[in-house]
Amino acid sequence: MNENRILIIHPDSSARTLLASMLQTLAVQLEEAPNDPAAVRRLERGGVDLIVAGVEPEDPDCLELLHYMKRKFPALPVILLFSVGDAERTREARQRGADAVLRFPLPATQLRAAVSQALGQAEPSARTAVGAMSSSTDGRPSNSAPKGSGTRESAHGWTFLNGSAGTTPSSIEPGHCRDSLVLIGEDESLRQTLELAETIASTRATVLIQGEPGTGKSLMARIIHQRSPRAGEPFVEVRCSEESSGEIDRFLFGEQPMLRPATSGQIERAQGGTLYLDDVASLGPELQAKLLRLLRDGVYEPIGASRPERADVRLIFGTKENLEDRVAKGGFRQDLWYRMSVATLKLSPLRHRGTDLDRLAEHFRFRAAQRNDRTVSGFSSEAMAMMRRYHWPLNIQELEAVVERAVLICRGRLIEPNDLVFSSAPITSRGSGDYRGDLSQIRPLKEALEEPEKQIILEALKALGWNRQETARVLDINRTTLYKKMKKYGLLVDELAWAN
Repeated sequence: MNENRILIIHPDSSARTLLASMLQTLAVQLEEAPNDPAAVRRLERGGVDLIVAGVEPEDPDCLELLHYMKRKFPALPVILLFSVGDAERTREARQRGADAVLRFPLPATQLRAAVSQALGQAEPSARTAVGAMSSSTDGRPSNSAPKGSGTRESAHGWTFLNGSAGTTPSSIEPGHCRDSLVLIGEDESLRQTLELAETIASTRATVLIQGEPGTGKSLMARIIHQRSPRAGEPFVEVRCSEESSGEIDRFLFGEQPMLRPATSGQIERAQGGTLYLDDVASLGPELQAKLLRLLRDGVYEPIGASRPERADVRLIFGTKENLEDRVAKGGFRQDLWYRMSVATLKLSPLRHRGTDLDRLAEHFRFRAAQRNDRTVSGFSSEAMAMMRRYHWPLNIQELEAVVERAVLICRGRLIEPNDLVFSSAPITSRGSGDYRGDLSQIRPLKEALEEPEKQIILEALKALGWNRQETARVLDINRTTLYKKMKKYGLLVDELAWAN
């Protein structure tokens, strides 16, 4: 298949050069145009698969090129880069058909994610054909045959590109990790977590990924593996909570009985690659001791073996619990926790990700409608408001299930509130059956108080150029306290030495 061709439009030559350098790691061909007339001349020749255009929102004609492209080439994806934030212009651009509106300058990872997402929408040969595809007449996204240049499968808010049809994340064979994993969403804390993940991916650092169930810990581990020098080697995942302690021991380390053939463990399967252990907090003391030896000495001992085996694996751990609290209560080894949390990534729950809920819901709606051949084209405002009020205890995993079920039972073009079925039912008063109110937005008090503290610290850091000493002085706390809070909230995105 030919590489996708991207046309970069920007009046500033240095900006075009910067954008081109940010996209060079993708398997694409890049062309540049300094202005709208040059871009139109290039588009008329055909063969362009995606537009990335920098515009000034203050310019009253800034969306004229977008209007022209969507009228002449309705299926051509367009990403707009605004030099300043402008909510009204952003809304107008999306209404006119822009696939994404981003603030420029921006991190390369964010731009590459948006480009990969846009290029996964339609076959390159169809994008520049006039009238090959059309948007729905009411401006909502349509289900009309946007086939991917590679099959797109997703889970937990990540999207797989260029994979085999019908393959789910759990069925990926070791050594065959997908070509590209991109994140859906623009939440600031999630973006910073992804940037830190990309920074530490190329190192040998052990990684601990913290997050509630359904936030995508497994897929974060996969992206670290994929961006690491071990990408061509096996990625092996073990869910520690699904087996008893003895079974996990045998499953992980293998067995060498005297009278039977030896059984390979998952550590041996992962040789040269990455071993991801999910729900590591459920491991008992004996297994914690074995893991400590593996981390400290790089060796392990299969059950019944007379000598240890050397392991060449990178270890990534996942947990939904606060291991620091478990350590303080004596439920987890402190020395093991120190070694496994060399680099810690925290994934925000869905209820803290703002407008990412809307993007993810639309992504799952589109995918479910296409997969099940349904003509559901969007959500009613009431249904979307209900989803925004819900607290999503199972996070993106639950959102995907709720949206897919709604697509299947919806009888109209839009998903309505009665099509949405959540896992947490309304509470009724004892014996009376009277409704006591919607508790979906009520969160634990400690959690609710943490969010404003995090925002205050983040705003202070930004205002003071991420100078910790000055930030601690302004916030009237000592530097150690600030450091601990930054680590707690996943704000240590610039500390390579610590991550390494």
